Amino acid sequence: MSKSRSASLYIEILGVLSASLCWPAWAADLNLYGVGHLSFDEMDTGASSSTYVHSNSSRLGIKGDQDLNDFLSVYIQYESGVDLTVHGTGDGNGGATSAGQIFTRARDSFLGLKSSYGSIQFGRVGGLNQWLYDYNLFADQVGDLGNAFGGDGAPGRLDNSVMYISPTVSGIRFTLTYVPDEGTRDQHDFVAKADYVVSGLKVGAGYAKFGSGIVGIPSLQMYAATASYTLDLFNVGGAYQHEKNVGGISAADRDQATFGAAVQLGTNLTVKAQYTWSGAVSGAPGSTTRQLAAGLDYNLASTTAIYFAYAHTSNAALTAFSPFDYGHGDQGVPPLLDGKTAVAYTIGLIYKFDVSILRPLSKT
Repeated sequence: MSKSRSASLYIEILGVLSASLCWPAWAADLNLYGVGHLSFDEMDTGASSSTYVHSNSSRLGIKGDQDLNDFLSVYIQYESGVDLTVHGTGDGNGGATSAGQIFTRARDSFLGLKSSYGSIQFGRVGGLNQWLYDYNLFADQVGDLGNAFGGDGAPGRLDNSVMYISPTVSGIRFTLTYVPDEGTRDQHDFVAKADYVVSGLKVGAGYAKFGSGIVGIPSLQMYAATASYTLDLFNVGGAYQHEKNVGGISAADRDQATFGAAVQLGTNLTVKAQYTWSGAVSGAPGSTTRQLAAGLDYNLASTTAIYFAYAHTSNAALTAFSPFDYGHGDQGVPPLLDGKTAVAYTIGLIYKFDVSILRPLSKT
């Protein structure tokens, strides 16, 4: 028998066996996903300027879920930052040192169980990030909202966490996150978030307490409210955040706010702008900052976009906030000095993918 005839016979036999076998009764999915995000940036810190190529929160992950029975399923996600420039630090994924390596720092990674009563998961999950991206038109670009809202050191993600996510009922969902002390007093963290979504309206409210881990040093507390509305090709939104005990100093409080809008022109082009204000810390009148960002996004395909963005941060005498720090690579950029104005121009390319590597198994 020839090799080709033998191969055909094997395929036919496998087909018959596959049709007659009873496959596992519960569905399972496994996906490989990721984002590649590179930009060419011109940056001016007010003291020096230069051009850079940056990897901006590029990432690679695997996510999967499987039904255990009619009521319960298990799910998992492993996600790592990827530095496409191989600089080793400052790739927007948390600043981990990984010189000469592509993979940098762990991003959201967890294992969980889901039922009709909600989900509970364990691992590395969002902290400040739980509301930072509710309305952030420049996420992972220059002008990211996190440059201001995260400028006082609030953790974007939390390790060793337990998170409960309620089912969505009438557009309302609640999320509770807790990190235990784990042997250190006053180190536990707590985050509560509520979301309401109906038609084009999205409203959110959040509270967080991040333990200092040092007896006598007060915890950083944060209150936040977010809202956005989308109508056809136009959307508008904003957020307010109040911080307490900034820098571990009791009664050192700060108010922050942002407002932005975006409009789609034609099929592929979006024009956007966002303004962010960070007020003075109590007792430090020279600690304000203002950030303005504007940009154009052009979709080459559903997975691919190019963009142009401009960001400008004006710092008061005692402040050194950056317009190109949070979520964006800053490898090689000299530290900002208090009171300086920083500016960035950037052209970027983003590619996203999410592909199945294990097809669902249907019930027989």
